[in-house]
Amino acid sequence: MLSPRIAFALVLAACASPRARPAAPPTTTPAPPAPPVAATHLGCDGARWPGAADAPRDRRGDRPVGARTVELNGVTLEVWYPARPGSEVGVAPAQYDLRERMPPAEAAKIPDADNAWLPCACARDLPVDDTLGPLPVIVFLHGAASFRAQSVTLTTHWASRGYVVVAPDLPGVGLYETLGGGTMEFPFGVPTEVVRAIVAAPPGADPLAFVRPQLAPRVALVGHSLGAMLMGTATEAPRVAAMVSLAGAGAAAPEVPLLVVAGDRDGVVPYAPKRDAARDAPDPRKRFVGLRGAGHLAFSDLCAVGADRGGALAIAKAHGVAVPPVLDTLGRDGCGGDAAPIAETNPRLLAATTAFLDEALQCADAGATWRGLAADPAVELIPAP
Repeated sequence: MLSPRIAFALVLAACASPRARPAAPPTTTPAPPAPPVAATHLGCDGARWPGAADAPRDRRGDRPVGARTVELNGVTLEVWYPARPGSEVGVAPAQYDLRERMPPAEAAKIPDADNAWLPCACARDLPVDDTLGPLPVIVFLHGAASFRAQSVTLTTHWASRGYVVVAPDLPGVGLYETLGGGTMEFPFGVPTEVVRAIVAAPPGADPLAFVRPQLAPRVALVGHSLGAMLMGTATEAPRVAAMVSLAGAGAAAPEVPLLVVAGDRDGVVPYAPKRDAARDAPDPRKRFVGLRGAGHLAFSDLCAVGADRGGALAIAKAHGVAVPPVLDTLGRDGCGGDAAPIAETNPRLLAATTAFLDEALQCADAGATWRGLAADPAVELIPAP
């Protein structure tokens, strides 16, 4: 039906014309074009992956990323996953609030207006892209005095390219305990418990039921700092196919492919011993990537949180939060000073970790990526391709 305004305009046009014209046929709204078919390619065992197989590995994939928070036997898990194309349109991006992982009395000291939010290139509870799969899972283990979303740029990068990423809040070693909210203790059993819940649904409620049909029984463990040390506790966990150590504390010696990434400006975990171990004791299952200019927190997003106001720790201290000296030191390593900007080191980190994971979990040929990194003067690669 024509609107009154359009009908009135047509009457005026007819009256103004010396000869009446036949009425125009009623207008109809054309059907919206069908959404473009998102690209896919095949990986191991016929698994369907998003995007093109040769897409540059330092770039995000072509899928939007969904995020969901679930619980596994009292442990909070964050899950990032490739979502249905177009489902993110009109949905507000998610953001993380570090106060949620602080003791309530300390968190209450920081007002919303001055809080340091951690933005995420993801959106809450988007529908899973069920045209993909089965997809391997990456379990991300955060560092000491931190929390599950500390490296959200990395985790959403992998998810946009087809991986399902599961990150637990490690009890006993996180920000909550470091600020006096609980007893400090090592969560040695958590990595294995998470892997087992991925490989097979646990009894009772399944926290991964929403994505279970897309999961493949292949898992990679990625750990930052203390999280890398905890990877070693899961060597007997089923279906672990690869491990990635980022500024890792301790030495993981798994019987699976291992990528060690370190920064030569790391003041917490020394760089030279890791590089020398890779050079002096070559192992075909292991690869070392050294990032020149990278500090300890270059493998996280923590340097960027509240950077315009001196960083998250400075904001917390300004509001009277009691920050222990160890956290004050740890929370600044790699943020400024002689460390390279994260914007410079991050593309190399994304390329190296994605290449390694694609080879180990997707049966992909990442030779071109490794050759590019080997030619980069800001990267030390052992062995050379």
